[in-house]
Amino acid sequence: MSTDQTIVRQYGNIAEDRTAGLMGFSMASTVVLGAGAIGVFIAIMAAQIWVAVGIALVAFVAATILGSKDRNNRSKPERWLARSMHSKATKAGKTVYKSGPVSQIPDGSFRAPGLLAATELIDFQDLFGNEGVMLWHPKLRTGTVFFSTNSSGLGLLDQDRVNRLVGSWAAFQRDAGSNARVEQISVTTQSTTDPGERLPDAIAVARQQAGSHEVPAFARQVMDDVVNNLNLDVPKLEQWVALTFSGKANDGDRAPERSAAELVADVTSLLQGFKEELEDVGAGSVSLMRAADLTDQTFVAFNPHAAAAVERARLSGTGTGLGWHEVGPSAARMIGYPGRYDHAGVASKSWQMFRPPAGTFRENALVALLGPDASMLQKRVTVFYRPQPPEKSAQQVAQALTNAQFATNQKGRRPTSSQIIALEKARKAEREQAEGAALVRFAIGVTATVETPEQLQTVEAKIMRNATTGIQIRMRSCDYNDDAAFSFNLGLGLVPEHLATISSDVRKAL
Repeated sequence: MSTDQTIVRQYGNIAEDRTAGLMGFSMASTVVLGAGAIGVFIAIMAAQIWVAVGIALVAFVAATILGSKDRNNRSKPERWLARSMHSKATKAGKTVYKSGPVSQIPDGSFRAPGLLAATELIDFQDLFGNEGVMLWHPKLRTGTVFFSTNSSGLGLLDQDRVNRLVGSWAAFQRDAGSNARVEQISVTTQSTTDPGERLPDAIAVARQQAGSHEVPAFARQVMDDVVNNLNLDVPKLEQWVALTFSGKANDGDRAPERSAAELVADVTSLLQGFKEELEDVGAGSVSLMRAADLTDQTFVAFNPHAAAAVERARLSGTGTGLGWHEVGPSAARMIGYPGRYDHAGVASKSWQMFRPPAGTFRENALVALLGPDASMLQKRVTVFYRPQPPEKSAQQVAQALTNAQFATNQKGRRPTSSQIIALEKARKAEREQAEGAALVRFAIGVTATVETPEQLQTVEAKIMRNATTGIQIRMRSCDYNDDAAFSFNLGLGLVPEHLATISSDVRKAL
């Protein structure tokens, strides 16, 4: 009797990036309390007792307000800042977008709104003559290259093969982090309803190729029945990987500043290696996306009702003829709370991960969140990865360990279970980093598009349920920022940290 057992791997060791404060307070609250203590001491030395009492009271109230969080882990100052900025934008007319000849856009085009308005497409060829496109953001000085993938999923794969794929993905992240130009990697999975144009076209092509060969009438009838009866509301899954490269001087000036053309020249020599590594991680058939592919895909994201027309034009061989300056909607509007983004006659809502899974999980943990749903016109799930270079990984791991030790070793206070687990994770991360692993920062964003705003409440319940199926991910809505979240979740290379209102250090302190 065989005693061999298949070892099912569990993955985890995910920790929140935060700075610990005193007595359970956040670092921001601790700073306020410290400043208040200094003020009290000065007032007492000046024999101003009531002033000291007032300073102490104000400092305590301010620290409590900074440390108080709602169920979505947002503090009162964060909520106030979001509402204030949205109110100012509304008064300035910046929450409404109109394009085309009657708009205020100088060239009368239909550019993508908001964060993508200034982006430009640059065509190139890699070392093997394959056509590709880079999306250049002149303000951020980043260029993004896109790979379309055609993975077959986890079906029919044994556990050993799955383990090797996961290991290859970790190696891909480590290699990307060692490249000074790589700023971010994003993987976007989009589920839609197939417009139903591809299957009839494929059958028509097959019959044309058959020519004068006799085809049984029964076979023709079966294929006609399939087209007429089974080619309705069929889910369609698409996935692409975006590699964002920085044109700024970085890595101690070892990577000098680059213009758009210079960055393209630098990147083309790296793409074949990234492509081969993506194929090794189970991405299936990997190919560079061309300008027409990216343009049509983005146009449909902003204009979902045009999906069938775009697919017919692409199947005809002539293409849509759209340019990057035509991908946006004719009109769009951002609603603050309850938040949504109205565009081209449909409504979209976005959510973001605000708390990572606390425990371990398996490789199929995101299947429910990524899967198609017929109640939505479109659903996009984008995972953002920011591999850290080796020296930065070591620095951040050491800082995380110091914060965890500080939180658990405060005198007169018994550490909580979550603090003890955080310390164990920090020690494990330090050991793995010393053995050559890379530290990777990641985030998850979800966007759902529906016909009417009334459907969003039901859709939100499904998103929240799927996020906790197989893996306990906490999601929150992007109220007051749905237009920006929509652009981020398109998977077009925008780096959230570079466009955030509050710096990462301040967010960690809060």
